[in-house]
Parts: sequence; structure tokens; C-alpha cells
Amino acid sequence: MPSLPASSGVPLRRTDPRRVFLISLPKITLGPRKREFLVYFAGALFAFGWWAFLDASISSAHAKPISDPDTPYDPVPVRVTFADWAPGLCATLGMVIVNLIDKQRLMSDDWDGSWAAGGSVAWRARLFLFCGMALMAGGVAGSIAVLIIKYLVPNYPESFGVNWGIADVVQSLAILISAVVLWTAQNAESDYDYNITL
Repeated sequence: MPSLPASSGVPLRRTDPRRVFLISLPKITLGPRKREFLVYFAGALFAFGWWAFLDASISSAHAKPISDPDTPYDPVPVRVTFADWAPGLCATLGMVIVNLIDKQRLMSDDWDGSWAAGGSVAWRARLFLFCGMALMAGGVAGSIAVLIIKYLVPNYPESFGVNWGIADVVQSLAILISAVVLWTAQNAESDYDYNITL
């Protein structure tokens, strides 16, 4: 089948070689309130992530030992500790840092005139963006490491641990996705533009 030029204006067909997916994804339009919807969605993701982790933390605090007639006073083998809290806190701090950066500052090349004054505004904005993204990526990697090292490698009974580690990973991923959605929503063009001239 001959390929069509990219600017032919002909809609893509199912057999078009330029097509990547066999199933076409529906185009979702959120209308004039797109920005507001995305901000609420990001907040819901953030709340879901922390809710999942706090639920695991509370269930860990109230966990009872397995009743074994041979050892009736065995302690619970594993609990949620600060090592479980650290990835979520890093991801949250990274989300705050990333969403405090103005996208316009990333694109500008304003030079302050000296390295002592801090150099370029864009350079500093990019540095903070990198630090925020590194904190979020570190939170996700840390939660996966905690899941594997603390909960999967030791052979705990089924009722302990794995769900608590999974909740930690879910929390970090939800915060990361929430930050991306909020970054997209906050840096989108405003729904209403006000032009004030004096």
C-alpha cells in the first residue's frame, strides 16, 4: 500500500502504515473547565496515595501476632517504620518543588550578569525542576526497594507485610502522577484572560 504524505489531510485508516496502534484511542475533551478538572484530579490522586499509605500504617500499628499454640507471645514480625514513610515524604517534597516552578522561567534566558548573583534564571529553575523530579523518582525507587528488601525477601507469614509495601509503592506512584497532572494543569493557558491597561 502506498504511503500518504503527512500533510494530505486524509484521515488515518485502519490499514495506514503510519498508524502506531490498532485500536484508536478516543479523544477526550474536557471543555472550558479542563484546568479546574485536572487540578481536582491531581488532588484526588494525591489524597488517594496518602490514604492508601495511612491505611497500611494504621493496620500495621494494630496488627496482632499470629496465634500459634507453641509460641503464644510472639511479636508481630514486621511493622511500618520510618523507612516506609521516607519515600512518600520525598515524593511529596518533590511534588511541592516541581509545582512551585513557573514554566515561563524554564524557557527564558534572562542573565543576571554575574555568576555570583546566581546566573541565569532559567538555569536555577531547571536545577530546581531536576531536584524535584529526582526526589519524586527517588521516592518511587525507594518505595520499590522497601517493598522488596523489607517485605518480599524475608519469608513472613501471609498476613504480614506485602500489602503494606504495596501501599507504599502505590502512594509514591500516585504522588508522581499527581505532580505530572498538576504541572500540566497549572501551566496550561488560563481559562480566562484579563487584559488590564492603564
